[in-house]
Formats: sequence, structure tokens, C-alpha cells
Amino acid sequence: MRNKTVCSSLNDFALHTTLAKLQIENILNQDMNIVVVGPAASGKSVFVKSFKEFLIDKGYNVKAVNLDPATSPIYKAEADIREFVRTEDVMQKYKLGINGALIKSVEIASDYIEELIIKGDFVLFDTPGQMELFIYSKTGEKIVEHIPEFKCCIFLVDSEVASNPENYVSILMQNVIVSLRTSLPTLTVFNKSDLVELKSFDEIVEELKHKPGVLSELLEKTLFFFEYTSLPYRQISISALNKTGFEDLLDAVNELFCSCGDIS
Repeated sequence: MRNKTVCSSLNDFALHTTLAKLQIENILNQDMNIVVVGPAASGKSVFVKSFKEFLIDKGYNVKAVNLDPATSPIYKAEADIREFVRTEDVMQKYKLGINGALIKSVEIASDYIEELIIKGDFVLFDTPGQMELFIYSKTGEKIVEHIPEFKCCIFLVDSEVASNPENYVSILMQNVIVSLRTSLPTLTVFNKSDLVELKSFDEIVEELKHKPGVLSELLEKTLFFFEYTSLPYRQISISALNKTGFEDLLDAVNELFCSCGDIS
């Protein structure tokens, strides 16, 4: 009886392993579309440039899409919203200030969504510097809807900004909002790790305990947002400038689409 049980367990393990391999093979045969979102100065464009080069060096067919009508890309963009609408032109044509022109530019961009959806092993979508323009606009919603499966979101954060408890908790809340607005599986990725060593979640919690008065209580009550991010499974730190941490990030992206991974 014991031998039969062992054999059954081994058969189950072999079946699970085979299914996992098939899942991975299926994933590798699918386009992976990655929407890069983050606050201004988090390093989105440098990340898209560097991560694209990293993936190309690994033999992938990689495309980049610039979704920022106000800024020319620093990388080769296979699709660029500025071919159809430029914020500086909108300012002049409609006599608008920069903020009004940015909003108007994004509205106009909604007429060209089909031209911005392209195919590749990996397609990186570089969103506007002001992330509100993307996650709170109808155009942003439409673009995400039009992007084919598989698709995910990378929420890019400046490690230096996240280095104190107040900002760290704020970032957790922003991360959840991005996930809700895009309806995409989202990875929290801390950029600029070459400039500052990010504290662990446990270290942040310990610091919170020593914050004075109401601030400590308020911050502790918002920590439950942590459970709605990818951070409980893995804290991903990268330097887009130095191209470090990209292997870990690529593994995490693959795990989002594979039930064999802990992040999924």
C-alpha cells in the first residue's frame, strides 16, 4: 500500500511538473505587454530604454511605445503618440496652459489608439510623466482595454522617495489605486537602488512604532494595503541606469502569468 502511495505521489509530481513546463512554454510563445506607470521622476523612460536593451540582448523581439504627448522618447519607439499629437502644438492651437494642454493632448490621443497597439515578444508602454493623465483618463482606460493578453503593469517607484515610512505607506496606497484603475496584475518595482538601499517592510513597520501621536496610528491603519501589492512575495529593487536587478524583474513578470510562481 505504501509503495502505491509513493508511486501515486510521484505521478502527481511528474504531472504537476509537466503542466508547469507547458504553462511556461505557452507563456514564452505569447506577447508580453507591460504598461509602465509611476510618479514623475521615477525613471520610467530610462527604465523602458534599459529594460528594452536588456531583453534584446537576451534574444527577444522587443518593441517600445511612447504614450507621452509632451516628451520625445529617449529610446527607439516603434510607436509614438507624438506622431499624432504634440502637447506644445496643442498649447498653441487651443491657447492653453501646460496642464490644460496635457489633458487635451491625452483626449486627442484617444483617436489613435489602434496605431499604438503593436506586436512583439515584449512590448513596453511608456506612460506620461504625470501618471494621473493615464490612470484617471478615459484614454488610459481605452489603451489598456485595447492591449491584448498577456498584459501587466509595472508600478515604478523612486527608492529614495520610498525611504521613509510616510512615503512608503503612500506608495502602497498609490500602488493599489493603479491596480484598481488599470485592472492589471501589478508589480511594485523600486528604481534607483544604486542611490539608496531600500529598507525592508519589517524595518518600515518598526520605524512606524516610534512615530509620534496620531501619525503613527494613521500610518499603521493603512499598512493593510501591503497585502494588495506584490511586495509580500518579493521586493524588487533595480537600477534602470545600471541595468541591475533586471533578471529578478523578468522572473517576476513571468511568474505573473504562470501559476507555478509565488507571485501569481
